[in-house]
Amino acid sequence: MKQILFSFLLVGFLFQCSSSPKRLDNADDYISDSGGLTSQELVKAADKLAGQIGEYFKENPHEEGVFVAHFPTRNDTSEQIQTELFDNAFVSKLIKSKIYTVRTKTREQSLNEIQFSLSGLTSNRLSIGKLKSPNFFVRCEINENMFTSDGEKIVEQSINIELVEVETTIAVWSEKVSYRKLAVRGNKGVSW
Repeated sequence: MKQILFSFLLVGFLFQCSSSPKRLDNADDYISDSGGLTSQELVKAADKLAGQIGEYFKENPHEEGVFVAHFPTRNDTSEQIQTELFDNAFVSKLIKSKIYTVRTKTREQSLNEIQFSLSGLTSNRLSIGKLKSPNFFVRCEINENMFTSDGEKIVEQSINIELVEVETTIAVWSEKVSYRKLAVRGNKGVSW
């Protein structure tokens, strides 16, 4: 009787283990069923583009320093893409290259905190003269193009980025990273 009970428990345990999620290696490069960009592709593109901006500023140094306002990436594709993942990886790589991002959207909050510290109600006084303005804007968008090649439907998604000098509004640098994939057949994702 104990052996039968033990056998049922063992079989139940094996079925439970076989249906549980399995950890996959993060180093493997996967392609999503939908044809959308994967997190690995986004991080890889962010690393490449931020590295190229770092090289641009090494070749074109600025005495006053480089302060960049990076606007949230715009997704112009039919897919739900984690643009925040790209943005975070991009800013992280810029910081490693000693290129600092100015958070223009939090400027009002910073001014309120500085004003509060100057009221004398805090032990430390903040200086309003230390706020930074960006001398460059970085704008990024992700778009897609679908086309046919040798009878195969192809989805091409491109991450386009440009660096614009604030004072002149001139785009001083621009680049793109593209990924091409076969369109998924059926109704699992991108199709025609």
